[in-house]
Amino acid sequence: MRHKQAFQRGHWQEARRPAAEWRPMPFGRWLDIPGLPPTPLRQACGGADEGSGSTWAALQRRGFVQVCDRTIEGRGYSLPHVTLSIRGRKFARELAGTPVERRAPGVLAQSTWKALAAAWNAGETGLIDTGGGWHGGIGWDTWLVLRNRTSGGDLTESVRRLEKYPKMRTERWVYYLRLSDAGRTYYMQRWEANSAAYPEIDAPNPITVLMPSILLPGKTRLR
Repeated sequence: MRHKQAFQRGHWQEARRPAAEWRPMPFGRWLDIPGLPPTPLRQACGGADEGSGSTWAALQRRGFVQVCDRTIEGRGYSLPHVTLSIRGRKFARELAGTPVERRAPGVLAQSTWKALAAAWNAGETGLIDTGGGWHGGIGWDTWLVLRNRTSGGDLTESVRRLEKYPKMRTERWVYYLRLSDAGRTYYMQRWEANSAAYPEIDAPNPITVLMPSILLPGKTRLR
């Protein structure tokens, strides 16, 4: 979560931390929260604690995961953190029946193209953060692929707006994700190959359909 928030706030170096630093998932219970709720990984595993340590150890011996204790920043205690290894990710895909993608030149992963198209359709306003790094129904890991490119510039940028709630007499910052200038160029360059590969994805032809709101007089980019 901190990695996502750093990206939203424009702290790009923090947001670019290698996956090895942010991918490990804590397993156990949040000891500083009333009721001791389970971490997302523990909840996804059915919530059982009995034998979990030996199970993770067995998976680690077989090379499917890596397990290490890490201190929970700002909370003063440690929890085991679990990371899928390359072998583990491959095995998980096999269990799920996920086929290996063999794409033609210029064709992106379907999830990547879906994200690009969603951001293009959102125009200058961008896609609102609905929680947990999800923008436009697309998970944070996919947006990171677009953000952490090694060349050609970042394809997305984060913006925020202060939204007011009169009935509650409060206001809060709301975060959005939209295409950067490089992202719009990249979409136009990749549209032909990817629209043909994924016709089910709503991806307008950039030559004939301009981005929504770009022609509105007096429109300024959010900061």
